[in-house]
Amino acid sequence: MHSYPHHIGDWNTATMHLSRLERSVYREALDIYYDTEGPLDGTDFDRLARRVRCVLPEEKDALKFILDEFFEFDIESGLYVHHRCERELAAYRAGQEQRAEVKKGVVERQANFRERRSQMFAVLRERNVAIDFNARMPEIRAAFKEHCPDVDLSRFGHAPVTANQLPKTKNQVIPPNPPAGGAGEQAAAQSNDQPNAGQQPERLENPAAFVAQLLAFFPEKRRTRVLEVSRLIVELVEGGKVRSAQLLAAAAAQSAVLCKDDGKACPNVLRWLKESRWVDASVTVTSNGSGVTGVPSDWRQSRSGIELMGEQLGVKPWDEGKEKLFKFYENRVIKAFDAQLGGAHA
Repeated sequence: MHSYPHHIGDWNTATMHLSRLERSVYREALDIYYDTEGPLDGTDFDRLARRVRCVLPEEKDALKFILDEFFEFDIESGLYVHHRCERELAAYRAGQEQRAEVKKGVVERQANFRERRSQMFAVLRERNVAIDFNARMPEIRAAFKEHCPDVDLSRFGHAPVTANQLPKTKNQVIPPNPPAGGAGEQAAAQSNDQPNAGQQPERLENPAAFVAQLLAFFPEKRRTRVLEVSRLIVELVEGGKVRSAQLLAAAAAQSAVLCKDDGKACPNVLRWLKESRWVDASVTVTSNGSGVTGVPSDWRQSRSGIELMGEQLGVKPWDEGKEKLFKFYENRVIKAFDAQLGGAHA
């Protein structure tokens, strides 16, 4: 640990009764505690005194007083424990773990970005399209769209993951993904408005396996707060608000949209559940009577429905950097809908 918080007010209050020598010895002891990130070894007092640079008799007496005043001696281990230091170290270690996770995610995203860029360059070279090696990604995407319209650009992005790609934990069985157009999707499509009307609540026999299967349809960076997700799924399914098959079918149907552009517009799984996104537009692929296919009649009721309608109408995608609120993008889509379809109701 390279640094630690030093609160002047707390320090002065706690050491007001100490002499200048004792305050100095106390700071030396704290520095060693934080530097080694662990309690002081008191099995050999003379060795500990030497480490704290207490050589003279009065310095050793000051050390003894400090240890007795501010530290707790563990007889079994022979260690001097400082509880305030332990709390600071625990917070520091938790922060280290979070920073490591963030760094890992950044490294993975950078690797995926470089891989996509390299693959797109390779396809462009095959088509004899010259482009600067240091061209920015929007320029590369534009060239790719112009010269390679027959190549699926999504395969160079974050491909939809499947449950079978998740690492299996001990004694955990992850069922395969529901097949496209299977009974699960049909059940979800047929009961969009009242998913569980007239049905008895379902009991999840293996919640952990089910949660793992559902998470598989989302980008990895959106699979957060898994414990809360598990609790909410059990509450929704066993409370009779939705069937487990409907959740899986909806997630399978929406997977391609959720994972598009590295999951930029994808909500985390917890939000997806709280906002009942399993009834979103991408669950069903039907005509809504407005001349637009692939978008249900209630497209204005969900974010994904608005985005699908915008894509169908050729509206420029929502730019989170320029348009702070999604509402601005929604207004653009509604205006385009009214202009192109003569104000027809959807």
